[in-house]
Amino acid sequence: MERLPIDVADALARVGDDRDFLKELMDIYTADLATRIAGLREALARGDLKAVEQLGHAIKGSSANLSLPLLRDRASAIEIAGKNGSAPKAQANLQGLEKEFQRLREHLRENPL
Repeated sequence: MERLPIDVADALARVGDDRDFLKELMDIYTADLATRIAGLREALARGDLKAVEQLGHAIKGSSANLSLPLLRDRASAIEIAGKNGSAPKAQANLQGLEKEFQRLREHLRENPL
């Protein structure tokens, strides 16, 4: 069985069961993640693996805070790849992150909070 991109019960527990607040946070997150993904692409293009590491770390934290385990795991892998100087691994995980982000957006369209 495929894991869902968001653990809604856990996310709601984190925000005191306030669905409107969770929706607001998710809207902010999705806008921010789109910007950070563009930043990751740019950092990889210029070979700035320190920026890749930092962006991966930031995405990991925000994803964890919103109970998005698959995005958190991809971001963690990007952070580690940046720290270890592996642009190919960072690139591969960025592609995975983008796919998971698309899955999240589709899931939220089909299953509004």
